[in-house]
Amino acid sequence: MELLKQLSDAAGVSGFEDEVRQILVDNVASYAESVHVDSIGNLYMSKGEGKAGPRVMFAAHTDEVGLMVKEVDDEGFVRFLVVGGIDPRVLPAKKVRLGSQKIPGVIGVGKMHPEHEEALKKIIPVSDMRIDIGASSKTQAERFLDVGAPVWFDTRMEQHGDILKGKAFDDRAGCYMLSELIREDFDMPVTFAWTCQEEVGLRGGRIAAARVRPDIVIALEGTGAGDSPVDENLIRSPCMGSGPVVTIIDWSLAANQKLYELFTETADREGIRWQYKRPLIGGTDAGAAIRVKALAAAVIAVPSRYIHSPVALVNLKDIISIIRLVKAFKGRLGEVVS
Repeated sequence: MELLKQLSDAAGVSGFEDEVRQILVDNVASYAESVHVDSIGNLYMSKGEGKAGPRVMFAAHTDEVGLMVKEVDDEGFVRFLVVGGIDPRVLPAKKVRLGSQKIPGVIGVGKMHPEHEEALKKIIPVSDMRIDIGASSKTQAERFLDVGAPVWFDTRMEQHGDILKGKAFDDRAGCYMLSELIREDFDMPVTFAWTCQEEVGLRGGRIAAARVRPDIVIALEGTGAGDSPVDENLIRSPCMGSGPVVTIIDWSLAANQKLYELFTETADREGIRWQYKRPLIGGTDAGAAIRVKALAAAVIAVPSRYIHSPVALVNLKDIISIIRLVKAFKGRLGEVVS
């Protein structure tokens, strides 16, 4: 779990994925025949270039949701913007790190007391929040921070049995799974693409598909689990610990039917539990890739409670099951486009 911990703990707000990318290069570049980083920051590792068969691209995005410094006020408090999809209700009182110096801070909302019942019922807008880094003035704060500096949640991964607690499992879990799969041998040319800026518009995935020109794209992702404490009338799936989550359709993609059948038939044969993703929720790099060329695309995801928040949960067994599943069907990928 050391590599997954490094990936989860690393700073990687959209547009600032350098630390995550370097961890991957340091740990798995030796398994690739070629390694390339493009101008946006996508990392490509390829193998099997001389082999026949369809070109396959496995994708996982390196970026995470987070914040960005907007300005510093006269008292030294930091105004910020949200980067990616974050519910503002999860932000107050959370610990964060800011900028290249990883300055510690906490998100504050001003004076709030229990007797202010009406105020406590309201959702506090991001514009009313500030990050407190302990500075006493604008001048002091600006010694350490520039406008546009990334801000990420100060959360460290911990393991409790099969349950992992950490930040950015969407999609550092996918990044980790690719780092395991690149160690495998494939019967066809394969590119592993760790993409950038997925959380702000699937940008890196589209660029990666244009570069690689794959025939098959499989995105390994994190997706929201439905088994969190919510209204009983809401959908309660997918569930942590119940296996890989297979997409039929989301707002960016209708999964290739042959790939979908390959996933599910292989899982059944191997005794791997699997489940459906809630339809029309979210989008992935696979959806970006099909806007570049005609190809077979699909998504397999790890269910995660409290996704896109300062702390999330995943089940280690689900991660292991996805790695097992891909290893089991990789030899049959040629059937998909034959």
